[in-house]
Amino acid sequence: MIYNTLFNPRYGRGMSSVLIKALTALRQYDLPELALGRHEIDGEKLFMEVMTLTTGPAQANRAELHQEYAAIHLLISGEERIDYGLPGDWQSEQPYDETRDLQLLDIIRHRQTLQMFPGMYAIFLPYEPHHPGCQLNAPTVIKKAVVKVHYSLLLPPITPEVKNE
Repeated sequence: MIYNTLFNPRYGRGMSSVLIKALTALRQYDLPELALGRHEIDGEKLFMEVMTLTTGPAQANRAELHQEYAAIHLLISGEERIDYGLPGDWQSEQPYDETRDLQLLDIIRHRQTLQMFPGMYAIFLPYEPHHPGCQLNAPTVIKKAVVKVHYSLLLPPITPEVKNE
């Protein structure tokens, strides 16, 4: 998990080039005016969903986990709490849904909390359980963008072996 703000001039320092590309793309938008729905960044492997929702008590819904995509949650307006845990600190009686890249679950150990305000983002890598949409103090209407980054884009390029003779 990575937690930062787009206002930080070094927001991408030390990250993979594809995460920097995704965050740089977000910085190019007029975020408050961004239309709801899906926005292509680079086809099926890198895209964004913009949504509005009302935050609520954490007990009102379940945490989630993705296997194929990293998820960058960027808060555009309002305030949100996102709970998260470590891989393996969760349980679920529901199977993973391949078509939606989603498994709903409960974080049972080492729950941590992020407080999100406009311009802040959290990056959850595959297999990192997270619980977005939770209220901080009271239910709040929020606008957010979730950028999905396919795990294959996060892998280092394969270079051919060079044999010394």
